[in-house]
Amino acid sequence: MCSKTQKIVVLIFAMFLFLSPYSVMASTSYKPVIVSNINETSGVISVVTTLSIIADWATQVGDTLFTPASVVTGSEDPHTYSLTSSEIQMIGEADLFVRLGLPGIEPWVENILDAFPSLNVLTLASEEMMEIDPVSGYLNAHVWMSPIIAKNFVSNITDSIIQLDIANREQYETNRDNYLSDLDELIFDIEDYYFNKTNGLKVVVQHPSFFYLLNLLGVERVGIIEEHEGSEPSAQHIQEIINIMIEQNVSTIITQPQIEEQLVIQIARDTNSKIAILTPMLLDDEDANYIQMIIDDINALLSPEDIEDNQWIVASLAIGGGFFVGSILLLVYLRFKGNIFKFKKEKIKPKTNRE
Repeated sequence: MCSKTQKIVVLIFAMFLFLSPYSVMASTSYKPVIVSNINETSGVISVVTTLSIIADWATQVGDTLFTPASVVTGSEDPHTYSLTSSEIQMIGEADLFVRLGLPGIEPWVENILDAFPSLNVLTLASEEMMEIDPVSGYLNAHVWMSPIIAKNFVSNITDSIIQLDIANREQYETNRDNYLSDLDELIFDIEDYYFNKTNGLKVVVQHPSFFYLLNLLGVERVGIIEEHEGSEPSAQHIQEIINIMIEQNVSTIITQPQIEEQLVIQIARDTNSKIAILTPMLLDDEDANYIQMIIDDINALLSPEDIEDNQWIVASLAIGGGFFVGSILLLVYLRFKGNIFKFKKEKIKPKTNRE
């Protein structure tokens, strides 16, 4: 339960956001903040996370004891997300707010931390965890795509939750251990089974989201279509990507549902390549979870889609939809025309003489 002062601060900040729509925008200067307030409680705790994947980890730990909420869902881009006033209020009233804390991933978080200096915050990652991406030349922040790194995040989440709800410590630790065992099984499958199927595969990626996962799979990325975050690549860069694909006989392009794929389709058509649709975020499905997402991503990589098949499906939907709309318009026209004809017929009907 938040205090009256906290509620006032939430309302003031929400009004500020409404008056200044660009107030919660990109900021890549991060200062890791962890505020530890030990509160023993037997009630339900409120946990809010920046990303749906973090919410899934918290769900595995909390099981039936609490249900975490996520600000950004899998269909949205966390790099460019804008908070609503209700989300600001939800964060301000949380017992625990969990973020990754890496540059560029959640740029809207810094303003939240400034607005609520007493907010209990758990920052999972640090820049020391990131590796230099040899293709882009920059530190890659998508560390959660490695199940090995994810294990550390799960343990840290568990520790912070136990501080809030010490009465259920034993249950939280049991849930954590069970989930870490599931992650170990996933890692084993990647290293012992999937690696043999993917090792040596060359791909081009639209966005550098899958760097850590592809490294575990032994997949080589020869190019990144996106030159800079949130901007269209130049014509020169696109041509360079096409040339690399042709020279190195690359036939797979990796894209993701959170990003427009028209450019990817065009490059795939020009290079006679297939498209593998992977996701770095949990999609809007109540049954979605991190482990299944990683497995689905690997299977999508192993079974890329032919671009012509994709276009045929899109064309069929377009033609079918056009035919349906056209049929409706034709029926409306005929009905309207029939009423007009009936009206005219009644209008010219001759009068009968009365005896």
